[in-house]
Amino acid sequence: AFDSIQPNRQQLIKDLEPLISWAQDRAKDRESGQLNIFDLFGNTNSEPDQNNNAWESAPSAPAVSDFSRQEKLNWEKELLGFYVSDHPLKSARPVAQVLSPVSLAELAEQKKGTTLSAIVMLTEVKPHLTKKNNERMAFVQMEDLTGQAEGVVFPKTYEKISSLLQADSRLIIWAKVDERDEKIQLIIEDAELIESLRTVVVELTPQEVTTNNLNQLKSILQKHSGKKHQAKFPVLATIAAPQQYQFVRFDSKYWVQDHQVTVNALKASGFDARTAPVIRS
Repeated sequence: AFDSIQPNRQQLIKDLEPLISWAQDRAKDRESGQLNIFDLFGNTNSEPDQNNNAWESAPSAPAVSDFSRQEKLNWEKELLGFYVSDHPLKSARPVAQVLSPVSLAELAEQKKGTTLSAIVMLTEVKPHLTKKNNERMAFVQMEDLTGQAEGVVFPKTYEKISSLLQADSRLIIWAKVDERDEKIQLIIEDAELIESLRTVVVELTPQEVTTNNLNQLKSILQKHSGKKHQAKFPVLATIAAPQQYQFVRFDSKYWVQDHQVTVNALKASGFDARTAPVIRS
């Protein structure tokens, strides 16, 4: 609501201290009878204008830059318990367009044992020790723009991704659908920060879109796909024509394990390839 008065929230906070001191001094002056000429005629018809003039004389702190978007969201969540002006995952929509993950609202439609990917934000992380071997694991609460879900990170996975398991982390997770106490949960098998995700981009001209070239391209990608769940980097092709620019997204079976090694292999075979961030933070 205060954004309509002063959109710079950090400036509002910095202005509070001198403004409160100024208001207290004015209150003391009124109590001691030290009124100015406008206060003496405070009940006249011009009172609204006089009040405005008084506020114009209110002090302000030196100008400061505003909070970043993420800082604003963190303050909203900490003070109110929910986000007001935006949601941290809204800027991740381009990731969803590239990776086509499953939304949390769709989990009930998935069969038990289904492996899927999802873009989520962790809202709570509870570390835990197993009873049998005293190994570290974790239970997490997560949300996306459609709903919420629970997740379990077993010891082997926890050892690999524990540094990512922090509240407010925005992740793409690879998980298996499970059911516990008649409630759907996700067994998380791997995860990456969405800010660190990159994609392989292959730039083609219409003349290069031939059966031989496409077969060669697919062959190179398959060689670099790695084992199951290790191929985390999606591949896009762009086809540039004089008045048209087309994107082609390769199926997940053509995703690769190491984006830079794949780009080097593509370049060695004559393809114009590069890496690019999936999302700009």
